[in-house]
Amino acid sequence: MKKGIVLVANYKSQIYCDNLIYSIRESGCTLPIRLIHFGGKPVDSKNILDEVEFLTVDDFPQEAITFINNLRSVLTDCPMGFLYRFLAWFCDWEEFIYADNDIVALTNWERMFEFSADYDLVHADEEYTTQGRFNYLQPNKIEEIFGKDSLLTALTAGHMLVKKSDKMITDMNAAVDWFKENPEIPQKHDQSLLHIASLIGDWKMLNLCKPPYNWLSSWSGDYKNSLDLLQAVQGNNQKKTRSFKSWFSTLSEEDKKQYEQQPSFENKNITISHLHYSGRGRIGSEAIDDFMFSNQTDENRMMQFFKIQVTDLSNVTYVKGKIMRLKRYLSA
Repeated sequence: MKKGIVLVANYKSQIYCDNLIYSIRESGCTLPIRLIHFGGKPVDSKNILDEVEFLTVDDFPQEAITFINNLRSVLTDCPMGFLYRFLAWFCDWEEFIYADNDIVALTNWERMFEFSADYDLVHADEEYTTQGRFNYLQPNKIEEIFGKDSLLTALTAGHMLVKKSDKMITDMNAAVDWFKENPEIPQKHDQSLLHIASLIGDWKMLNLCKPPYNWLSSWSGDYKNSLDLLQAVQGNNQKKTRSFKSWFSTLSEEDKKQYEQQPSFENKNITISHLHYSGRGRIGSEAIDDFMFSNQTDENRMMQFFKIQVTDLSNVTYVKGKIMRLKRYLSA
């Protein structure tokens, strides 16, 4: 079976992409990696280009371009480069893992393919605990339309294993139509559209962070620092994250009992697939930060942190973020 890892990057993000690829290989993963050009100036890192098959949008059929343009018609909060991840559905691999650049691999991702036989999509995150607030302007409407537990199948679009099929593309096109019919409900980004497509198409989804597997949360914000992360990894899954506790507290007593009675594997080898910024712009305050720039020398790594801290303290990071959001709004 043809399978591999798909990334999307350009020169601006290559320092993170370089570190991501380093972490993937250091975990023991030997899967082939394809890098789709985000747009703008392309990557020029020898470390990256030696490890990947470099692709641009021109390497994909017109059908794929038409599909991306259809997504773009409703996903106005996403730069076009973000949508190029969906080109992976048009490659010749039967299964692939997609990963954002603001991620560090903490285990061999080949393990995830052990779970894909009976599923359309496999992921490992606690997006389901957010109750839809990052995906929808009106989360309650999702449960009204798709059912009581529909928000519990939410996923983080930044890291997922996909067993691709033409049906999934059909479902995503149907999700575009749903966005047009219900513009007041969803946030206009790719993660919410993927979730809607999975609900429309009744995708078979496996979240490894849920019972019975209980992999640890992959969101860096769920760990106070590196010590907290290490203690969680050695804690036999007893350490519940802040987001999980917040979600669990909203359940009825009956739902709490049902959740606690779900079967769970005795797992002495605690698994965490990766850590993810999840869109965070600032660096220095979370567990993942100690793993960023791991591919660099100690001196260069500390210099990167120094530069980032200076731009944060001078509010340059904040201003850049506001300018970026304004540009997206004006171009929508």
